[in-house]
Amino acid sequence: MLNSVKTSFRDSIVYGLGNIAVKIIGFLLIPLYTDPKYFSVDDFGVIAVLDITGLVLISLMASGLPQSMMRWYWDKDHSSNQKGIFFMALMFQILISLAFVLLLFPLSGQLSSAIFRNTDWSRAIRLLVLSSSLQAINNLINTLMRVQSRSVLFTAVNMSKLAVVLILTIFFIVRRKMGIEGIYLAQVAGNLLFILILSVYSIRNISPFFNMAVFREMSRYGFPLLLANFAAASLTVIDRYSLNSLALLKYVAVYTMAYKISSVLKLVIVDSIKMAVTPLVLKKMYAPDNGRFYARIMLYSSFVLMLGIIGVSLFSYEIIKLISRSSEFWIAFMIVPVLALSVFFMNMRETTSYGLIIKKRTGVIGTTVVISGILNIGLNLLLIPLWNIAGAAIATFITQLVFWSINYYFSQKEYFIPYEKRKVALMFFVGAALSFAGFLVNDMALAPRLIVKVICFLSFPFLLYPFGFYEIAELRALRGFYKKWSRLKDLGKNLRSLKDIRDEL
Repeated sequence: MLNSVKTSFRDSIVYGLGNIAVKIIGFLLIPLYTDPKYFSVDDFGVIAVLDITGLVLISLMASGLPQSMMRWYWDKDHSSNQKGIFFMALMFQILISLAFVLLLFPLSGQLSSAIFRNTDWSRAIRLLVLSSSLQAINNLINTLMRVQSRSVLFTAVNMSKLAVVLILTIFFIVRRKMGIEGIYLAQVAGNLLFILILSVYSIRNISPFFNMAVFREMSRYGFPLLLANFAAASLTVIDRYSLNSLALLKYVAVYTMAYKISSVLKLVIVDSIKMAVTPLVLKKMYAPDNGRFYARIMLYSSFVLMLGIIGVSLFSYEIIKLISRSSEFWIAFMIVPVLALSVFFMNMRETTSYGLIIKKRTGVIGTTVVISGILNIGLNLLLIPLWNIAGAAIATFITQLVFWSINYYFSQKEYFIPYEKRKVALMFFVGAALSFAGFLVNDMALAPRLIVKVICFLSFPFLLYPFGFYEIAELRALRGFYKKWSRLKDLGKNLRSLKDIRDEL
């Protein structure tokens, strides 16, 4: 099991580097998006709504194909025909993406009217649809790299794509004065580049194959996931759609600033761990020690994530003032801890879904997402008129808590895993207290304020110790980790050692 954890850790680091690059590029663009010279506060709100619309479109276009392909890729009955499984999924994904483009292009004006009450953004919506259709294809190719543990290739190609998108976005906005349309034209170009770079890799991993029985089985497995993906995407974006409908675009913009800060945690930590761990979870579904491995993944990922939550929450005030060109965005720091803590339950939900995935109970996943989506809509309708962005943030937190609770209950019924609930709860309450501690010192001068916040951040692991959080083996491993990585002269050798880790399977 130790080698499996090390393999997950190695791949998580590599995926994390790529995801960090995504956020760095996102942060580099925030000063541009918040610069009154190029965009108003309302324009930033429009960008936010278009971005979340893209998430919803991609969730529909993907149709559960990445998850189905990943599940069948390692299925013992089909492991000898992995290239055929990928071919069948890829061809179907291309057809779906093409169908969405042909359907939605003529409706771009109506979509603009429905979302923004005018047709000013119809061209931007067409570019968004095209970019989303290409991204759905790219997601399937990304899934292939993940199941093959090609984390270095995955990160290198995606970082190249991001660099191109960054350069083109700045060029289209600053030099060509294209405004919001330039953002999505750059994304179209980046997605086309991705497909071109990986065309040889994709061709090498396909073998013409179609089996109706297998296709029906994959479709039955994937359709509930389509509903789940759509509902999950909707769950992620309901808050901003609700603010757009119930409040003002200005509130959408401010809320989106807070969301961008807190979403660093999901992208860099939760998604990186998910990318690395999910293929290994399926590889180990027949292994005798898999229950403890799954439980450790929850515990360790929650620990790393809570460190991130505390750091982001404590320093969000300084970060937002640093990256925003307009003071109208500064109040966003007040809701960052609430949104950041909701990510804790997102991760918990991901790591408690293993039993449902292994047992192919995707219908349960779809049902819990739909229930959570309905709850989130109701909470937004209730709380946004009362508290605006704070109401939207609280609605998100409550929904993620309930979402995890329902998912955990049904997953444990299907496939019991001995999760360490006491330790996870201890982490949450200690971390939540530290996350809000920054509010007490934000009126201090910069230097003492930063010192106090750094002390709060570093205190988290030590505050857990008196409660018996660490096992003897874990303390020994932590000492070894510190001893190894604190020697800066051996940094190169230590990094190379990560490449030598091999899964015992």
